[in-house]
Amino acid sequence: MKHKVKSIVLCIVCSCWAGAVGFAQADPVPEEAPAPGPELGFSLGLMFGHASFGEDENGEVETYQKVGIFPDFSYGDFGVALDFYLHYRFVDGEFEVRPEDWIPEDDITVFDIILSKIRYIRWAYKGAPLYGKFGSIDHNVLGNGYIMGNYANTLFLPEERIYGINFDLDGRLFDFPVFGIETMVANVTALDVFGGRFFVRPLALLDIQILSMLEIGTTFVMDRDPFKYVDDTYITALGFQPDKEYYINAFGVDVKQPILTQPPFTFAVFGDIVWLDDFEALGGMVGFGGKIIDIFTYVGQLRINGDNFIPVYFDHTYDLSRADKYSLVKSGAIESYLGWYAGIGAEFANILFFQISLEGPLTEVDEDYIKYPHLKAMLTLGQGLVPGLSMDMIYDKAMVGSKEGFFEDLFNPEDALTTIKINYAIGPAIITLFYEIRYVPDAGAGDDKWQITSGLECALTLPF
Repeated sequence: MKHKVKSIVLCIVCSCWAGAVGFAQADPVPEEAPAPGPELGFSLGLMFGHASFGEDENGEVETYQKVGIFPDFSYGDFGVALDFYLHYRFVDGEFEVRPEDWIPEDDITVFDIILSKIRYIRWAYKGAPLYGKFGSIDHNVLGNGYIMGNYANTLFLPEERIYGINFDLDGRLFDFPVFGIETMVANVTALDVFGGRFFVRPLALLDIQILSMLEIGTTFVMDRDPFKYVDDTYITALGFQPDKEYYINAFGVDVKQPILTQPPFTFAVFGDIVWLDDFEALGGMVGFGGKIIDIFTYVGQLRINGDNFIPVYFDHTYDLSRADKYSLVKSGAIESYLGWYAGIGAEFANILFFQISLEGPLTEVDEDYIKYPHLKAMLTLGQGLVPGLSMDMIYDKAMVGSKEGFFEDLFNPEDALTTIKINYAIGPAIITLFYEIRYVPDAGAGDDKWQITSGLECALTLPF
């Protein structure tokens, strides 16, 4: 199903809040490993709520109630997680189940239906010497993340589940930590976005602790279908031909050198050189980052972006913005500029976590929206500080300084996205209330300028 991409500005506003990119922009959000326990594990999750899908033939959004059951099996490093959703509603007093979830039709096969019930199959977790995963991908980072950072193939859930593959192999597995590879395929059926990184530690066998950790890598990522999720009308509006094939790729070389590796203060330097669009656009960065007393994180970058270059091209919301990004690169409208990136964060006792990042140009912004400073802030309150209560708050503010001034615009709701997720646990049950808040000043007459999406879910986890 084609998904309409609203506008370039909306895509920028929706850009990945989920952390800075790789170690180069702060630690990526890790996959959550299970607590220590028996080698054989099983848990069962239950969820109740509602979901909205695309418009029907009458132009109305289809809304269903939903109930879900999520078995999760693990044995050692091997794990399987399943998703069984039932979307239902009552129409004229009759019980109706969403047929697309269970009945093959049009281009949907029985195999597609079966796949849709698998959340993932994995071996170990990201960062292990041998790691593999099939299914949903979140926060995928290659190298320092200047090409691909925090990429996710889950943006169209629950309407569409996309299956990708991760496979990483580090020579540490064979006690030969000289080389390694990281690979990803975003969609195994379409093979549209895929890439990988090969890296070496040329001095790993030397008995010099710091130099032995030097890492040099090369990354390649390609998108064979930048217009996959937009319709022909949108392609034409961007000035391209719907019946023609397009692609874009990125190639880069990176280096990372830890300097201080032991608490209370860790410090590393890194850098990237990246060529985009068949070597037509060039960009790069040098940076530093680390931790202080194992609580605070910090990162800084100096970015040198050439004409028509977009850093972190394959980011968290790439599947939503890929058509617009491609059009920008091909338009020749992006001028070269010197930029910067800075981020700080902290984590206290696995209960309270915050992260703030800001990026922008070193030169004056000349009405080019892609160069305006961009603020991303995240606050997470885990269970334990307040009994039963946990919370996530995200504030993503684009085009800072474009309206009134830098400091005045930081909290101007225009071009901002705020999400709030509040969880309350009662025994094995978790009640979740979530909000997504936008301010649209040019909303039509009679429309509320504050667009608020909210929902309520109840989940039940039963460990065995």
